[in-house]
Amino acid sequence: MRPDYYGLGSQRGRARRRTGWRGSMRLGALFAVLVGINIYVFFFRGGTSIHDVLKTSSIARKSVALASKGSAKAQAKSPEKGAASALSDDSIIVQGTMKGFVGLSGALAARKIEQPQINELIAALGTELNLRTLRPEHSFEARLDPKDGRIRRFTLRTSQISTVEVTRAAAGALKARKQESSLTTKVVQVGGKIESSLIRAITKAGESSPLVFMFVDLFSWDINWYADPREGDEFRIVVEKQYLGETFHRYGHILAAEYRGKLGRFQAFYYKPSTGPAGYFVPEGRSLRRAYLKTPLNFRRLSSRYNSKRFHPVLHTTKGHYGVDYAAAVGTPVWAAADGTVAMAARSGGAGNMVVLNHASNVSTVYMHLSRFAKGLKAGQKVKQRQLIGHVGSTGLSTGPHLHYGIKVRARYVDPLKFKIPKGEMLARGDRIRFLDQLPDRMAALESIAIQATARAGAAEEDAAEEEKTE
Repeated sequence: MRPDYYGLGSQRGRARRRTGWRGSMRLGALFAVLVGINIYVFFFRGGTSIHDVLKTSSIARKSVALASKGSAKAQAKSPEKGAASALSDDSIIVQGTMKGFVGLSGALAARKIEQPQINELIAALGTELNLRTLRPEHSFEARLDPKDGRIRRFTLRTSQISTVEVTRAAAGALKARKQESSLTTKVVQVGGKIESSLIRAITKAGESSPLVFMFVDLFSWDINWYADPREGDEFRIVVEKQYLGETFHRYGHILAAEYRGKLGRFQAFYYKPSTGPAGYFVPEGRSLRRAYLKTPLNFRRLSSRYNSKRFHPVLHTTKGHYGVDYAAAVGTPVWAAADGTVAMAARSGGAGNMVVLNHASNVSTVYMHLSRFAKGLKAGQKVKQRQLIGHVGSTGLSTGPHLHYGIKVRARYVDPLKFKIPKGEMLARGDRIRFLDQLPDRMAALESIAIQATARAGAAEEDAAEEEKTE
């Protein structure tokens, strides 16, 4: 060991001892401060004291419990989730929609309803509703017996106002009945002048596209809406508007209507005969509905007329064109021009996909170059006027998409544009008298409708966009 010549070792030892004592004092003081802080935080400071923490925890547990109850109620009410819950009457309620399901059976099976119950329910509903008409937005609610799962009540909502209720009778069988919320009906008058299109004129008058379609259908036996209307033509309509509360729901019947222009004056009045269905009649008491439509489709232009000596654009020879060509986009619906029977629906050489319909009085109508036939259309099938029979195409010997429309009378072709469409049937004598008694008031209502012009700059361009929206 190295000798300590100057006594430095002992001095250093004393210094180390003093330094250690001071360090311990500082550490003790720091520990006391930390203990004091913890005591303050855990026992006295608001929000972090044990008392406040326990109080907050209790409130949180209550909030979670309430939220859970609220969530359960919301889940029971949600038709999308199809949740089940017990109600005060001890029924188990199951809810859902048709979204994602082809049929009601699949939607109910997905909610764990037993198949025998589904079969019984479907049979009951079938007496009041065509189940093939169900759509994804339609919703349902089933109340089940918690003991055996039997359906006590079932509600199917098909619109804002329409439901079908199924209940179990005392005898045990399920019975369905339709229910509809009451609507308030108001009669309004609409009038306008065509500056560019009927669609724009009616919408500018404050009404919507369904009324346009109703008005067009009403006069489809007399007016070719894609060729006849002219600027300056006028229309007047007396129509029912139905409301659910204060909200407009739908149009009712057009009670009276008039179209007046260069083509002439056309009027229609709604009337319910003592026997038979209600319909529309002209002022003399004859039915507005005729045996044949003026045109069997909505077309853009007439591209070729009837001509017994036309030069064929594909064959480049003189060949009779025994019909009228209506240019239209591929896929445009083609309707039966009149009630009849399908004589043919097949491919036929240069005619492409062709439909032939036989009608009364030895009249036939012919439809050529279709892109496809209506689903299920076949020879021998009965069709109604305006029923879909096919779609415009360009099959066979065709230079572009169009419908070749022909009419035969006693097996001989006639010009469709010159074919004389028989007038509608006259009301029976008693009904005609009653109809004519009501007529003055209806005509006065039409005459009282003021006509206002709707023209403004850029209307034609906006009409094209409007037509695209409604097609």
